[in-house]
Amino acid sequence: MTFSRGGAIRLRPSIVLLFIMMVLPVFGAAIWVGYVSNDRMARDTADRAVEQARLETVAQTEALLDPIASLVRVSARYAGEQPDFFRSEHALAPLLEVLGHSANISSVYVGFADGSYRMALRVPKGLRIQNTLPPQGTQYAGRWIDRRAAKPVDRYQFLDGAKQPLGVLDAVALYDPRVRPWFKDAAEKGDLVISNPYIYATTGLPGITVAMPFRANGQLAGVLAIDILLDSLSQYLKTRPVSAHSTSLIVDADSYVVAHPDTQQALKREASGSIARVRLGELGDPLPALAFAMRNEKKRERFTFDHDGEEYVAMFSPFPAGFGKRWEVVIIAPLEDFVGEWKSNNRKLLMFGLAAILLQVVLIYALSRRIAKPLEQLEAQVNEVQQFSPRRAAPIRSPVREIASLASAVDTLQSAIAAFSAFVPRDLVKQLIGPGRPLALGGHSRFLTVMFTDLESFSTWAEATPAQELLTRVSAYFEIATRAVNQELGTLDKFIGDGVMAFWGAPAVLEDHAYRACVAAVRIQQRMKELNAGWAAQELPPLHVRIGVHCDAVLVGNIGSAERMSYTVMGDGVNIAARLEGTNKEFGTGICISHAVFREAGERLWLRPLGLVNVKGRRADLQVYELLGIKGADPALEAPAEIRHLCQMTHFAHEAFERGEWQVAEARYLLVAEQFPADKVARVMAQRCRDAGRELATA
Repeated sequence: MTFSRGGAIRLRPSIVLLFIMMVLPVFGAAIWVGYVSNDRMARDTADRAVEQARLETVAQTEALLDPIASLVRVSARYAGEQPDFFRSEHALAPLLEVLGHSANISSVYVGFADGSYRMALRVPKGLRIQNTLPPQGTQYAGRWIDRRAAKPVDRYQFLDGAKQPLGVLDAVALYDPRVRPWFKDAAEKGDLVISNPYIYATTGLPGITVAMPFRANGQLAGVLAIDILLDSLSQYLKTRPVSAHSTSLIVDADSYVVAHPDTQQALKREASGSIARVRLGELGDPLPALAFAMRNEKKRERFTFDHDGEEYVAMFSPFPAGFGKRWEVVIIAPLEDFVGEWKSNNRKLLMFGLAAILLQVVLIYALSRRIAKPLEQLEAQVNEVQQFSPRRAAPIRSPVREIASLASAVDTLQSAIAAFSAFVPRDLVKQLIGPGRPLALGGHSRFLTVMFTDLESFSTWAEATPAQELLTRVSAYFEIATRAVNQELGTLDKFIGDGVMAFWGAPAVLEDHAYRACVAAVRIQQRMKELNAGWAAQELPPLHVRIGVHCDAVLVGNIGSAERMSYTVMGDGVNIAARLEGTNKEFGTGICISHAVFREAGERLWLRPLGLVNVKGRRADLQVYELLGIKGADPALEAPAEIRHLCQMTHFAHEAFERGEWQVAEARYLLVAEQFPADKVARVMAQRCRDAGRELATA
């Protein structure tokens, strides 16, 4: 992130971000301009390629048909001059020569006005004629039907590759050229006609017929025609694609496919078993039909459209008007075929640019790190000062003089704060060094918990103890108390001789301040037992701590003078906590708590009632309890089974004491003393029961 606490901008990421913000827009603009330019050039290239393919396809088609049309015209003129020539046997040779003019010519034939018919055709391998296979080696055939005979015969003469006879096949003449579309169209028009594509009955292949009538003595004598296979157009479209994944077609006015790169896709088998041509919508590839529909919608001959997330260029271009047929060239090509190389270049440019930017970012980051790292370390060090974290072992160094000077100042500040926090509560120091909190005299009332600790018989022990040992052992006790208070989020107010004063609930507000104070008190007692065990091993006398805990509304704040002040608490509640610490001496207990503490956290504590105690300075007696353990906390703080039993027996005895049943209460307390001989509370309370009983008897 580039923002730290409070929304302030961080230096190191800001330098890098500023560089990126300056470079990326320029780089992005360059890439975008390159992309737009390349895309425009790719589209122009696609348009030129499509237009070139259209011109070549039209030229190829015209190159296929124009020579054939010329042959038909010449042959028809010759037939008109010698109408009986094509009736003779000698006509087969010139027809075969016309057939050999082009491999695309399937057959040449003449239909006469009287119904006679002369034909020369290629015989593909496997072709059945009159439901009969021709002789082996047949490549050509001549056909003759003479309608002038009494019984016309449909005769096929089979020839090999050298045009030598191989056999003859005769059948009843059923074929009449006069009813065929090529004959009727040519006779009606009186000029050259080109038929629509159809499937040849003889070969089952698609083709067209070029036909022209001829006359004799001013009358229609017949029609000469040549069949042309469209397979060559399909082969041309297959071998000359516009692009790697393009599709080029020739279709007629009824959207039937004239030529397709895959000849088989342009044909279909009907239910009857016959072969028929297909329309655009019947192709296996949906793109031509989709382009045809988009053409009607866009009302343009050249356009682009999207399909399955890819953009295509489409063109529908009609053949010239002089061609004689309403055919169209249809070209569909994915734009990716033309922009792919540009895109590849753009990707390379993008990757190179990003790599260059990344390298520059790394260099800028390294340079910014040289500047920003010492500042970040200083920021972390100041945060450590605020949080009282351990000091850094290594000093902060920087080649920048100002930063080095600032580092020295912060290090001095850290040392001063560390020393200051040894004399002032840590939470108060956090408040003092926090931003926007002026230091001033004053306080406010707050309900919190106060704790006092003291060492038993400290004065007597101190007189007989060497000074260094005294300092060492008291310091160990103070360390235990300090750690326990800090661990439970309390505020250590001051050391008073051998005593410790602490409170919970200020400066930081704590909802469970009474409970935490009790936990701290039990921790102190537990750790003092461990400390005393170590001292006993050294043959040193133990130190016993007495603790008092009380909850009350007290005054808390900066108290003192303008020149010297202390963050502390004062009030009646503080005095009561101090008196409760002294109450332990009367009962021989370790921790005494007030009824106020009992109300706040009693259900979470192991304790037993000690009864009403007269506290010095107060008119009313105070209900006091002995704290013996913490329920459900650290196992080390949990009261053992015998202590729980002691609590139950004491509660049982105290109930009788509260009811004024002095003899019963005394007996119960004596029973406690019998089971727990070291318990001074039972003996004190038993004596109180006897004293109360005597007073009652003498009253």
